[in-house]
Amino acid sequence: MSRTRLSHSLSIAVVALLLLGLVLTVGTGRASTVSGVVTDTSSSFSVTAASGFKFVSAEYQGLPTAATVNVTFTDADTLAHTFSILDRQGVVIPTSTTTAQLEGLFAQYGALVSFNVTGAGDQATHSFASPAAKGWYEFVCLEPGHFQEGMYGFIAFGMNLPANLTISAPSTGPGAGVFIISGTIVALVVIALVLGFVVGQRRGAQHEMPPERLGYPEPIGTPEPLPPPASGAPPPH
Repeated sequence: MSRTRLSHSLSIAVVALLLLGLVLTVGTGRASTVSGVVTDTSSSFSVTAASGFKFVSAEYQGLPTAATVNVTFTDADTLAHTFSILDRQGVVIPTSTTTAQLEGLFAQYGALVSFNVTGAGDQATHSFASPAAKGWYEFVCLEPGHFQEGMYGFIAFGMNLPANLTISAPSTGPGAGVFIISGTIVALVVIALVLGFVVGQRRGAQHEMPPERLGYPEPIGTPEPLPPPASGAPPPH
């Protein structure tokens, strides 16, 4: 491989790795088109856990702020489910979030309300204090694997839900510091590869066999000029 081609390949690799690091650092969001939204300005609403890992309904808006809100949660499935609203306004949890990371988010930010139903027609009603300021929140099922299967929804207080929920949650993956360290390591590796290639080329040139040992005639240099003839000697033929 020529030096130019190697340099080009290394450049592409570096750019790809940097882009990968950027993706890991920023954290991805999840789009959710608002459809079939329940608008309820009262201080109570109902939600059902249906089979197929989904909430019915999954989107609510217009509920009052700074009020005591009652939610009735019914389980129409045979599995146990939870209804848990993350106490973090304006956040869409990435679908790549694991169950452990999801539990970590609730441990960090808390929940506006969180309770469970055990399945087969179980029903429970809980009250919670709605936020003082208008905003929208995501609710999920915290049973292992249920959120990843699509069991989530959104609720807005004192406002309507955004037309398209594409806001990204704070990254639960590597932070900027990790990205900088990773980028530095990648840069050092690339520099080492380039230096190794250059040094290898030079050492290879030093150990090349003479042309005559490879079967080629030894190159003839410029002949040295003959000395001038001695005084009285005949000129050379």
